[in-house]
Amino acid sequence: MPEHKGISCELQVEGSKATEYQVTTAGSICSSHIISQEDKLFSFHLNINSPMLGGGGVGRLDLELWADGQKLDGFTFTETNYLVDDAQIQDMSGTVKVVKLRFAKLETVDEKKANMETRQDILTKLGTLEIKIWRAHQDITQTNSLLYQQPSTNPIHEKSIKGESITHCTKLADAKPVQNPSSSGYLTRKVDSYETPWVTFIFRHASKSLLEAAGIIPKEKKAVAKKTLSKNVAAPITYRVKIKREHESPKSNKEGSAGDNSEGTIEDDTCAVTQTRRWADHRLPPIERNSAYDMSRTYDPEHNHKKKRPRYDTKKHRPDDK
Repeated sequence: MPEHKGISCELQVEGSKATEYQVTTAGSICSSHIISQEDKLFSFHLNINSPMLGGGGVGRLDLELWADGQKLDGFTFTETNYLVDDAQIQDMSGTVKVVKLRFAKLETVDEKKANMETRQDILTKLGTLEIKIWRAHQDITQTNSLLYQQPSTNPIHEKSIKGESITHCTKLADAKPVQNPSSSGYLTRKVDSYETPWVTFIFRHASKSLLEAAGIIPKEKKAVAKKTLSKNVAAPITYRVKIKREHESPKSNKEGSAGDNSEGTIEDDTCAVTQTRRWADHRLPPIERNSAYDMSRTYDPEHNHKKKRPRYDTKKHRPDDK
């Protein structure tokens, strides 16, 4: 948050500065948007530029911490660097506790209950953090009427926030009871009226996706890897195939001489076959058959015609058996 009227306020989430979006200033109010980081603790760091506070006996500052429309704690200090990372509250049993501040998902109910939260000053400020600061005089008066705040824990009906950009709220964490809490407080003389603080810092927080959808923060551009689309083109593949063709000798077919007992000649032809990767544009050559091992048919030179090979009775010895 930029310095406004001599005071700067920075919200840190577990030690790291929260990124602020759409920082605006109007009069004494400085507001911005931040991303709610669920279940993480946060704190406020203030830096005071004393000369910018003006004269009139200003020697200290009074501060109030508000969350979700409810006051949590009040402080008075004179330091130029001030840290607000906890609050002292009182629970319903009267026990005073020191609590830390953390982001939490807003839980709602869909059934009406007797203790349902109906106060508009709370419902309209869900998801809002406020730091209100007044200028005050140096002198203070001690009092024995110190009152601790009792934040409401009434359930929120889902219809109460319908249509609102609210996803998270402030929860109190790491509660530790205070032994012998002090009943003494301090009264200060404010330079500014209570209704108009010297400066008010407002942090509106919600989930990242909601802030992106609302256009409050820019959407992250996802890096898209460029893919080179390759056309499915059938690349022709040319190779040479050696084919064996078996046929009868023309001479043996015509003359049928007894001396010519040749079964035929084997010719080796070589042809080029073109085929694509997807489809073949030709019929593949027939399965080659070697006549020397063809047991289905034989040539009879005497009768010059094909006949079946005689079968042998398995019960009798074959002629070549000894």
